[in-house]
Amino acid sequence: MSQLHPTPDELVDYLHEELPAARSAAIAAHIAGCPECADARDAEVSLTQTLRAHARAQERELPPSVVSGIWAQLRSRPPTVWERLSAALRPAIAVPVAIAIAAFLFFSIKVAHGPAHAATIDAGYYVENYATLDAATPLSADDPIPQTLANDVKPR
Repeated sequence: MSQLHPTPDELVDYLHEELPAARSAAIAAHIAGCPECADARDAEVSLTQTLRAHARAQERELPPSVVSGIWAQLRSRPPTVWERLSAALRPAIAVPVAIAIAAFLFFSIKVAHGPAHAATIDAGYYVENYATLDAATPLSADDPIPQTLANDVKPR
């Protein structure tokens, strides 16, 4: 049995699994060896169940006449600006408008950036660079071994 008894708040947090794992394990071990704390835990569980049962018993639904009256009031009021706007932007209208906007943006970006230019490669630079490297190390171990063609090999 541990020397330190959990406080009532810790006991409630333990029951609701709101404590860190280490503290929860310590309280569980303490309750297993301390009958006084086990009784306090059982009393807290009983109180929680009683309060929940009372809360469920006190829940009431609105009478159907009140619900129908609320719906009647909502239906009789004039539509707001937002409701009129959302009704106007139904998918039958919104989809073509969205396509037109997307096409406008696509073509306006193309016009703003001008025609596309193909990337040019300076092949001469690469040839000169390779020739320089090959001249510096002609028999380098990094050079690939030339492969012979099957037709170059003569049968014996």
